[in-house]
Amino acid sequence: MVGLVVVLLAAACAPPRYEYVRNTEARTAFRIPTEWTVFEESTVSGVDSAADTPDTIDWLVGIDANPKPNVANVYPSAFATDFPQGFAAVLTLTGESRDVASLQVLRNLLIPIDQIRDDLGSDAVRVLEYDDALVRDGYRGLQMVVQVQEAALLGDGQPASGSGGAGFLSDTYVQMNQVMLVDDVTQHAYILFLLCSADCYARNRGDIHSAIDSWTVLP
Repeated sequence: MVGLVVVLLAAACAPPRYEYVRNTEARTAFRIPTEWTVFEESTVSGVDSAADTPDTIDWLVGIDANPKPNVANVYPSAFATDFPQGFAAVLTLTGESRDVASLQVLRNLLIPIDQIRDDLGSDAVRVLEYDDALVRDGYRGLQMVVQVQEAALLGDGQPASGSGGAGFLSDTYVQMNQVMLVDDVTQHAYILFLLCSADCYARNRGDIHSAIDSWTVLP
């Protein structure tokens, strides 16, 4: 009995495993492991988010799981990273972007998945999970897990007709998980996006899926 009490006390005193990242104005939140780092919009974009300039970005934060965090990791020069990176964003859709905000547009908003597959073949893109009938908190959209060959993202890929060597896609896959929601009048898009190498993703699957599944937009 004493041992059980000690265990319970130790658990109660343990630091929290996750922390919530919230934006009260956009009524949006998600959770990430406490050891991950979040960069505010002014740091990610390099501009003062309070500046009085037109901006379709209502909220933007960068996410970096590297134990040596750096805002440059949010937009890495090599996508097959050893630690998850990504961002959360709330965008205002105006004009043409609002008119054409279809599932196809949402699917390709961040990475041109369809174009890569059409140009380089099915080996360049592996769709592991796909749900375009997603309804969450009254919002609609899609959630997908995709592997893409890194060379295709870097722009050095050619049609996948060989294995390795110059002129062919490398065997290094980047795995990404993204959830995108829009409101009922298609005025705002709510995006959470995480990626790293396929090996990194396998090691961090639980934390990545926990973050994506926690993406909440209140009515």
